Amino acid sequence: MTENTEEPPDQGNPPSASTSSPTTTASEAGDVAAEDALTADIRVGSPFAVDPTIPAAERPIEAFYDVGPIRYTAMGAVAASIMVLGFASVAAWWFPTGGALIAALGCVLSIFGLYSAFRKTAISLLAVHLVLFVLSYSRSIG
Repeated sequence: MTENTEEPPDQGNPPSASTSSPTTTASEAGDVAAEDALTADIRVGSPFAVDPTIPAAERPIEAFYDVGPIRYTAMGAVAASIMVLGFASVAAWWFPTGGALIAALGCVLSIFGLYSAFRKTAISLLAVHLVLFVLSYSRSIG
C-alpha cells in the first residue's frame, strides 16, 4: 500500500492563483512562523514505531535534589555523623554535659547529611543523636 503524496487540487481557486502572495505582511509572516513552530513538535512517521532506546551510559543522570558540590560535602557530613556517634555515646555515660554538646554536633551533621544520597542513613542517625542528646541533657541537669 502506498501513500498518496499528491495534494488535492484547489476547488475554489483558479489555477493561476497561488497560496502565497508576494506582498506578505508582518502579521502573516508571524502566523507562518507560529504555525511552523507548532508543527515542529508533531511526530512524523509510523504511529507504531518504537522510540530508539538510549544506552545507560549515554543517559543523563537526573538527581532528585542536586545541590552541586555541597552534595559531596553532605556525604562527608553523614560519615562524620557516624564517627561522632561513638564519641557521643561514650560521653553520654562518662561526661553528660560534653555528651550533650557532641550529640548536638551529630544532630547538625545529620541534618546537613539530608542533602546527600544517604538520606535514610542521615534520618536514622538524626534520631539516634536526638536520643543521645536528650539522655545526656537530662543526666547533666539532674
